[in-house]
Amino acid sequence: MNLEKLLAKKRDRIVDKWIDSVQESYPAETVEFFRHQRNRFANPIGAAISETIGPLFDELLNGNNPQNISSLLDRIIRIRAVQEFLPSGAVAVVFLLKKVIRDELKKGIEKDGLIEDLLEFESRIDYCVLLAFDVYMKCRETIWKNKLDDFIKRPFVTGGGMRCLSYMLRQEQEQNKGTEDCCNNCGLGEVR
Repeated sequence: MNLEKLLAKKRDRIVDKWIDSVQESYPAETVEFFRHQRNRFANPIGAAISETIGPLFDELLNGNNPQNISSLLDRIIRIRAVQEFLPSGAVAVVFLLKKVIRDELKKGIEKDGLIEDLLEFESRIDYCVLLAFDVYMKCRETIWKNKLDDFIKRPFVTGGGMRCLSYMLRQEQEQNKGTEDCCNNCGLGEVR
């Protein structure tokens, strides 16, 4: 029996253990909440994990399409990026699959001599981790862009009539825009 067939045969058990491993990466009280709250609206994080892990495993097993994998990873990694996991903690959810597979298929891998197949499948998992890191970075960039936009839009006068930094940034942007418009209209180049 080859590794793909063995993985397909044990799919449900592997997916369940992977879901448990991902959930256990959260604090103990959160893990209990995940396990007891099945309502997807009361527990959107647990629902996202449960609904995404199975299709992600199937994609690794059968398709390995980078766009599909990135789309599936986005549902889990986006949450972890907002929760401010370190990058290593955010993408570790993918690495957890390696341990689950090794624990679940240890006897079958040794008995059937599937070490080479396992290493090839783990390379797919490693590639998936790289995609997860890309997703994490895009999410963090969006978060910081939103924070900057929010900061710039804040009221421009603080207590005591002093100008705050966001006001000064807006003023500078408006002055630079006026300078660019002038330079573009007169053709003299940049004015300093």
